[in-house]
Amino acid sequence: MKKIKVTICTGTACFVMGASDLMLLKEKLPDELKDKVEVVGCTCMNECKGDKNGMPPYVKIGDEVMYAANIPDIISRLSEITESK
Repeated sequence: MKKIKVTICTGTACFVMGASDLMLLKEKLPDELKDKVEVVGCTCMNECKGDKNGMPPYVKIGDEVMYAANIPDIISRLSEITESK
């Protein structure tokens, strides 16, 4: 199975709003997800620009953007995705 890519925005607003904690996601994943997930950071997703709604920190799971992301919500979404495959 192809790994699910989780991209964490580490731009200034996201970093201040908790992205620094999200970068520890790989360590917090349950054992059944560790081999199925790739965690990467990016300098800015531009989700805070323009008319987009949602609060930082921003995370992309595949192509899906998660607003006000936190580790429990990310793990929950990853579990949903892996169960549906």
